[in-house]
Amino acid sequence: MATYISLLASYLGALIFGTAAVAPIAVGTLPEAAAALFLRRYWVACYRFAVIGGLLFAGTAALASTVSAVPSRYALLLVSLAGLMTLCFYVAMTLIPKINAARDTDDSDGFERLHRLNVSLVSGGMLVTLLLLAALIYVLPGQFTFWPTAS
Repeated sequence: MATYISLLASYLGALIFGTAAVAPIAVGTLPEAAAALFLRRYWVACYRFAVIGGLLFAGTAALASTVSAVPSRYALLLVSLAGLMTLCFYVAMTLIPKINAARDTDDSDGFERLHRLNVSLVSGGMLVTLLLLAALIYVLPGQFTFWPTAS
């Protein structure tokens, strides 16, 4: 479980770095045309990483729930959080072509609306990832309250 938690924390860190550091640096240092070209390719790669990682975490949580001592309701919560995280990133990824099309046609209202939705989905996905991380840390041996105790 410690490996899973460490990998999930690294995954979340990579996503936060990618959205909070890489994109603003590109926009701030590159000319507008170069930044747009870079970011169009970057976001596809970033979201693909997020979706594939989410699928791996959800699949691992589902498989581990069959052999874990965690109660089935809690295991369902963990798998559901991993699935919701993945879904947020997948829907955000599907918006990329629409966002690019709105930018290309100078539809500023459409671009702003789609961009806000995309940012909300990615932020929600990261928040769910943080909740999943907290839920996993909570069930580390000795940390949980619902485990049967030896008398």
